[in-house]
Order: sequence, then C-alpha cells, then structure tokens
Amino acid sequence: MPQKDQLPPLGDRPRDLLRAVIREYIATAQPVASAALVRRYRLDVSSATVRSELAALEDMGLLTHPHTSAGRVPTDLGYRYFIESLMPRPSLLPDEQVMVSHQFQQALSNTSEWLRLAASTLARLTTEAAIVTPPAPGHATLRHLEAIRISERRALVVVVFESGAVAQQLLELKTATTPDHLRSLSARLTEALATRDAAGVRAATARETGADAEVAAAIARALEEHDATRTHDIYTDGIQNILAQPEFAAGGRMRDMLRLLEDRTRLVDLLPPTLGDDEVHVAIGSEHRLEPLRGCSLVFGRYGTGTEYLGYVGVVGPTRMDYARTIGAVRYVGSLMSDLVRVMEGH
Repeated sequence: MPQKDQLPPLGDRPRDLLRAVIREYIATAQPVASAALVRRYRLDVSSATVRSELAALEDMGLLTHPHTSAGRVPTDLGYRYFIESLMPRPSLLPDEQVMVSHQFQQALSNTSEWLRLAASTLARLTTEAAIVTPPAPGHATLRHLEAIRISERRALVVVVFESGAVAQQLLELKTATTPDHLRSLSARLTEALATRDAAGVRAATARETGADAEVAAAIARALEEHDATRTHDIYTDGIQNILAQPEFAAGGRMRDMLRLLEDRTRLVDLLPPTLGDDEVHVAIGSEHRLEPLRGCSLVFGRYGTGTEYLGYVGVVGPTRMDYARTIGAVRYVGSLMSDLVRVMEGH
C-alpha cells in the first residue's frame, strides 16, 4: 500500500479533475468523459485541455479507460490518492449519528443483538456488505513453553497461553536433538517470548536455526491457530447490496465473491493484522491478497477496550464506493461498540 509521501505530486487543476472524475464515477458507475466534466463542473477550460490533463493523470497511473470508451475511470492508485489527499472529512450527518446511537441504546443487553445491529446498521448506512466480529481478548500471548523429546527427531511442543488455555503439537524434526537441549531451549524461549503474540514470536526468533527454529515456528503457529478459532462467529449483512452493483453482473465473479463471503473461516483473512484505536484500515483492490475480491475495497475499524476484548467492524464493497461516508460509518459504529464493551466489562 503506497504511503502518502509516495504518491505523485499534483497541481491544483489535476487534483480538481481527479476529484471530479472519482466523484462522477462513484455516482454513475460510467466512464467519465472530458466534455461531461466541462459541462457539469462549468470548467473555464476547453474539453481539449481537460483531455490533455486526464491523459497526464492516466500516465501517472491514477486513471485508466476501458477499451470501448473514451471516458476515464479511477485506478486503485487513484482511489488511494483521493483518500489520502482529496477526500472530505469522513463523518456521518449529525441526525444520522443521533438515530444510530438511539438504536444501540434501545438494543437488549446481549452481545449477539449488538453484533447483528452493528452489521445491519453498517449495511444500511453504506449500501455495502458489512462484517462484524465478536469482542474477544486481544491476540493470544505465550505464558510458558515445554518441548519434550519423544525420539531423536520427534518432540511434543506444549504451549500454555496467558489465558490459561493449552495447545499441543507433535513435531517431526528435521534436525536431531537431545532431551537436555530441548529442556534448555524450553527455558530460554519461555523467558524470551513470554507475553508475546504470534507476530512477536516470529520477529524475536527470526534468527533461530535447526531444531530451535522448528520449535519457535510451532509456538507461533499455535498462537495463530488459537486466534483464528475465536473469530469464526462472524456476523454479516447486506451481501445483496454489492451483488446488485453493476461491477458484479458477471456470474462467475459473483459466485466467487459469494463463496468467500459465506465462508466464515476465510472471512478471517479480511481482518487487518494490526490496527490502533480510532484507526480505519482501507485496502483497495490490488492492495489486499484476496483474489475473489480484487474488484473490491475493504474498510475496517477496531472496537474494544484498549488491547483487551477486541472486535472488528467493517465493510466490503466495490472500489467505486463512497469512501468518506463508509469510513465515517465504520468509525462511528466502532465507537458505539467500544462503549457497549466497556459497559459489558464494567469499565
């Protein structure tokens, strides 16, 4: 994902034209022609000048045009430029915030109703597909490790999580080892890795070799698998919203997307690995790794209490989405969910 300082510099008129093309394309789903821009925005330049500017924006990779059309459409990079530099401040209208807040206050005090309400509210506000995960403790972290030799090339790896849960893995080692070595390795890794999550374990053990590296990788896998099992209970709403969009008229593309969105285990792959308080993660088209959703953008926020009891609220829709409204909706619903979690936990 390109950072803001990596985006191409633009003058005032190219910026205005890029903003106009994106606004028009979001509204109409039709390639935008120079004559339409001159007419609709009452530009004080000729269509030829606008065509030249649009061609320059295309050369920068911010716009492209379908083979059958003289009009332009934004690229993933164009949308990224819009979000980073041109987008109005993301927010919901004040009366919408009051209405949504009132709905959450009226909800029964059980988590499943909050999650269903969050998903249906996001789907309605954005006219996209909404995804909400339950609040769960933050990433699993290591308390203790025990690697026990079974044979020269086989070991049982016992991982104790900070929560008290235990996972075991039978490890076929590529490198022979001894009971003494595994005992000292267990003590060393427990001391070095205690309180670390999967990413922290991988980072801290990147230079391990031989059997030590294999045991360290097993610890990280155990932590990752423990995290994954807690996010299967995912709430969705509004999938029909994106299937109604013209971008997904092709049957094969629609089937692939439906398969992914209905597969709870694969939906976990949509969630951003790290996200700070009040941050919103936006992945546009080619910026994420999910092939069935290449024509889509993902907008996710986090809710919860600090680093404990974290959940995600998010939206999936075509890259031609109203990013300012969607980001505003995700951020606001996330803030309401955080309030509910604090009440639930007695904070």
